Amino acid sequence: MTADLTNRVLARIDSMREEMVATLAEAISIRSVNPTYPDQDYDDLIGGETEVSRLLARLYRQADAETELFGEAPGRDNVVGVVRGSGGGRSLIFNGHVDVVPADDSAQWAHDPFTAFIDETHIWGRGSADMKSGLVAQAFAARALTETGTRLRGDLILQGVVGEENLEHHLGTSAVLDRGFTADGAIIAEPTGADRPLTVMPTTPGVLVMRIAVTGRSAHASMRSRMRARAMADEHAADPVAASAIDAALRIHDGLRRLEAEWVESRTDPLFEKGQFTIGLNVVDGAAHGSRNVAFIPDRTTLEYAIFYPPATDVSEIRSEIGRTVRDIARKDPWLRVNPPRIDWPMHYPGGRTDRDHPLCRTVRAAREQAALGTSFTGPADVLPFPSATDLTWFTAAGIPAVGLGPGAQAMAHAVDERCTIDEMVDAAKAYAVTAIEWCGAA
Repeated sequence: MTADLTNRVLARIDSMREEMVATLAEAISIRSVNPTYPDQDYDDLIGGETEVSRLLARLYRQADAETELFGEAPGRDNVVGVVRGSGGGRSLIFNGHVDVVPADDSAQWAHDPFTAFIDETHIWGRGSADMKSGLVAQAFAARALTETGTRLRGDLILQGVVGEENLEHHLGTSAVLDRGFTADGAIIAEPTGADRPLTVMPTTPGVLVMRIAVTGRSAHASMRSRMRARAMADEHAADPVAASAIDAALRIHDGLRRLEAEWVESRTDPLFEKGQFTIGLNVVDGAAHGSRNVAFIPDRTTLEYAIFYPPATDVSEIRSEIGRTVRDIARKDPWLRVNPPRIDWPMHYPGGRTDRDHPLCRTVRAAREQAALGTSFTGPADVLPFPSATDLTWFTAAGIPAVGLGPGAQAMAHAVDERCTIDEMVDAAKAYAVTAIEWCGAA
């Protein structure tokens, strides 16, 4: 009976292929760039997220879902649709974010990033992989269940949330959970195409942003020789004619690079390969106050790092180790000993994990394998970690087991010429539907 039901649902999804592509094209045409993303015009972009949420609400209603739009900020509405179960089964969330990153580099694109281009195998455009294809696949999975007369025992809760691309979970996923839209499990539709498409990803690292501010003493650039001579002799090094803030900052960075190398062995997790936890210097800003000119020795430098750490490690331990490393470097440096660097932590996204042997993870893996039978994706599902922050964190923090599974190659997220294979979107919809049948139960 269950096999016949599942086959009917899968056949219905196959029949929806062209409609799914057309719907994704419509979603891509909505410029739902996160309005708080750096260097964006908020007033120009506000409302795009809500427009995508309204598109999803239309799809959710076609699945007979009780639908609600709401937001924590004007013009930034989340959407939730609840397909009520008959009772006695586990509930399941399909979650994804409606916002996308900018495409300010559109001149480099082969096609207009906000006008979908469709060829025989792919659909191109900003958000095609990250992650409107996943949202569309989730909505059509729910529709296929309803349209084949499949009644789940547990509730199926569809969520389209704002703010994820700029780490505003308090406006999106956390706000939806706080409103009471929780469940016994969740699937996040982030693109999980790693080595192979549609990888199952049950864990995400902790992500910490660190800013180190270093001060120096400015002078004419010709004073560098005197500055170096005094420092090498350690003569009045703490009160020199000049001190390069960039040089001092790079001495700190050298120490953090050594610590990062130690993390290959000291910071590990069973689901992550060795070396995946890193201390990456990604922004450097240094010059003399009042004159960004090579004629001056720089008296200020800021280093900004993205730090990825094991999900089971308390962030206070990471901050303590890094802070201790920076202080040790400063104590051994004549200038930094008297002019210590300042460390700030402007952003933190905790890690999250669901055990790979958890029933939800096993169910999703089996569903993905079943959905791919007879396709180019046939075979066991890979189980790998997300490489970066996702909203999986906020589900596991709320006690809801969660995994990631979504169409699209991870390399396509935020990329020029972003695109997603159509087959992946269709197979993802099948995997979502099979998971719902197996996890929630069918009446």
